[in-house]
Amino acid sequence: MTERPILRLPDGKRARRLTGSSNFPPPPKPRGRRTQEQRFKRKIDRIADAISGPDAEITLRQDPMGIAPERALVFVSAVPIQNFVRAATGMGLEVFAEVELDSLDGADDFLAEIISELRPTLYATMPTMNVLEDLLRLWKRYSADEKAPTGSAPWWNLFDMLADLRPWGPLDRLTEHSRRELLARLEAAGDDKLRLEFEFWPTNNSAKRTDWRRDAENRIAGEGGTIISSCTIDELGFVYDAMLVELPTEAVTRMLDGETDPNSLAMLDGLQFIWPQSIAQSLPDDSDPLESGVVDASGSLDDDAPIRAILLDGLPIAAHEQLDGGVVIEDIHDLEPLSQVEHRKHATAMASLILRGDVTTDGEPVPDARLVSIPLLIDTERGATSPDDRLFADLVHIAFQRAFGGDEPLAPDAFVVNFSIGVVGQNFAGRIGSLARLLDWWAERAGILIMVSAGNASDPIYVAGTTTIDFEALDTQAKIRAVENCLGQNQHERTLLAPAEAMNSLTVGAVNADLSDPAFDPPAGEIVLCEIGHGMVAVASRSGLGPFRSIKPDIVGVGGQHNLRCFPSGNDVQLRLVSTNRTGLNVASSNDGIVGLKRERGTSCANALAVRAALKAAAALTADDGPYQGAELERQDLALLTKCLLVHSASWPDAANELFEQAQSNGGHHSTNKESVARFYGHGLFDVERMCEAPSSGATLVGLGTLRKDQANIFEMPLPASLSGVKLSRSMVVTLAWFSPTDPVRARYRLAALEAVAADGDMTFDGTKDGGWHLRMKADQLDANQIKRGTVWSKRLTNEIKTTPDIAGDAILPIRVQCRDSSGGGLSPDEDIRFAIAVSLETEIVDGLDIHQEIRERLQVPVVGVA
Repeated sequence: MTERPILRLPDGKRARRLTGSSNFPPPPKPRGRRTQEQRFKRKIDRIADAISGPDAEITLRQDPMGIAPERALVFVSAVPIQNFVRAATGMGLEVFAEVELDSLDGADDFLAEIISELRPTLYATMPTMNVLEDLLRLWKRYSADEKAPTGSAPWWNLFDMLADLRPWGPLDRLTEHSRRELLARLEAAGDDKLRLEFEFWPTNNSAKRTDWRRDAENRIAGEGGTIISSCTIDELGFVYDAMLVELPTEAVTRMLDGETDPNSLAMLDGLQFIWPQSIAQSLPDDSDPLESGVVDASGSLDDDAPIRAILLDGLPIAAHEQLDGGVVIEDIHDLEPLSQVEHRKHATAMASLILRGDVTTDGEPVPDARLVSIPLLIDTERGATSPDDRLFADLVHIAFQRAFGGDEPLAPDAFVVNFSIGVVGQNFAGRIGSLARLLDWWAERAGILIMVSAGNASDPIYVAGTTTIDFEALDTQAKIRAVENCLGQNQHERTLLAPAEAMNSLTVGAVNADLSDPAFDPPAGEIVLCEIGHGMVAVASRSGLGPFRSIKPDIVGVGGQHNLRCFPSGNDVQLRLVSTNRTGLNVASSNDGIVGLKRERGTSCANALAVRAALKAAAALTADDGPYQGAELERQDLALLTKCLLVHSASWPDAANELFEQAQSNGGHHSTNKESVARFYGHGLFDVERMCEAPSSGATLVGLGTLRKDQANIFEMPLPASLSGVKLSRSMVVTLAWFSPTDPVRARYRLAALEAVAADGDMTFDGTKDGGWHLRMKADQLDANQIKRGTVWSKRLTNEIKTTPDIAGDAILPIRVQCRDSSGGGLSPDEDIRFAIAVSLETEIVDGLDIHQEIRERLQVPVVGVA
């Protein structure tokens, strides 16, 4: 029982959403239909000539680079076209993807003159012969200056803004990043064969996918290749169809070199993407074991506790004295015989951090929880990697199916999943990968919180224009600034590692800190960037942003102290990470066969500690005096509440604030500078204590609710009358968390967006203007545009000036939570969106002032039951 428990908001009252301006700005004025007609005359005439002939389909398909039925057709528009997907579907045109592009390559004078700021959008479709005929008829009417037929206005808008019309080709199937990775693997493979993934278009037409697979199998066999495995996931809302293919290296080279060769594998019509094989890994720290050996377990784990968490990783040592009774292994993929006990390091470390925390500074068993381990990786002396004869997405999907699906799910009460696995060479480059989409789909379908590590970057960084002597002579703050500048300059090469871009998940980065003192002083030449309480981001921690410039990582956690060594490199200095048993978090380990402890570092560690924090917060929610005392919360509600509290508790550490102030001093817009900081820190460093109890000079309240499109709930938070007439500093944080339905077809992939707004206008209780909220506060840290792009919305407010409010004894703060369709038409009005809300009101410390107790008395807690 805590002295300052989190309180429960009264259930929200149903209301209508307050509407604002449209998310779709008016398109720029086009130059005219005559110009567009001339620009696309050759392509349109070719289709028209073929259609008028006796064998139209055969004629069109004779050109492998031409537009043809049953071949993916790409429309590239200079700006997004509102309701295009709906209009295309109404014509019978299957739309596979709507992708907002970063730039428009080859924009001609026409586009440059009419558009000042391009927001190009690619629409990938699959026309039938009938659809091509309908498209041709629409184009002729458009060219003849006719008005758009009813329901066809989006087509007229598209034709006005059309930048390109072409088939989906080799450059689309083989992205620039995939090419680079394949070339690197070709160099390492020598004369051996190489494994690739062929991913087909996610059509709901299973017969069409069968035909595509058959064609691919024939062409692969003709290249001397073989099919290692395949995977088909055909679920409502998620389709994935792929093959794992092994090809001779010369066949891969021909494919990369022969982009326009009609016989190239990259020309297969049914292929959406060709990827290097997805090799998932969770590499352990390779430092030596601790010399001190074993510490006594601080209390035993309850082997009767419910399974609340799932560990997707390699195999942990379940019988380790630090883990015994807390881990259940479900080896559904038969990987245990392939993982020797002495190599089971990473999963053991993750289980240790979840169940015990840092075993030398904490060690207490996590309350009322055990975890189930479903191994996805094989542990070897080089680390843990996924099996090379399976598609990794297949392994992940089956794991979730067994955990939550069927008549006898393995973990029906688990609400949080630890996913500290990254896919080698798959850095986020703007397009959400299939694995991330799979996690998003499962999070929403099963109502589970999936925690994903941001990934680690082990490559060196370079400080330009200095020497090792000069760099080592700098003080710690100067070294930190130099390293931060390097990380900022190289942020696009150190982006999130798949599937950390998943939107319904929480992505966790790491700060450069330990929870215990170093084992011994650093050796000469080792660079220490860690300062107590500073919270600098770990050099190895990968950076965001996420899809659609969403905040990623969402939060950061303690990931162990990363030290560096300095080496000369021409006119620069090269900084490399040091593996050491001196620093890091203390975790259970096999220690090469001897059960004991070791130090571990990385975003995986921060992620595991975040999972532990979620489990502790869940226990506090239903404990005595908790906001849901005695209630049996559903899995989804626990997932949402803990997701909400993880972000709600977070704040920028000193290092993040210093980075922002430095950016401000260098110029640039404050919003851009905030976004630059969020790339590394997200919403900030989470605080497990603030997840489980109220702040020392404030109160935290939580609630749950359900909304549909264009609905709102108004939550009434009691305001403490003791604040009336008192001039003091105060702050407030409001956080929402939800799992959004997703639609991979749409550029606005996340369908549901939630936000909290003032429920009764923008007047404060003392009658003055407040600029959008109450108590005369202004947004702090991230601004309104940055917090609205993901599936967590968190607004932090501080008082603009110290004021003396006039608050009546029965005053309330009405908070309107509202839901809108963020996709431009994809969210069904019948879709229920469950959400969690957390609100904290905090003041400076004043003797005799206890707003927590005031609010608690007005709420008359505890209240049992869930809305």
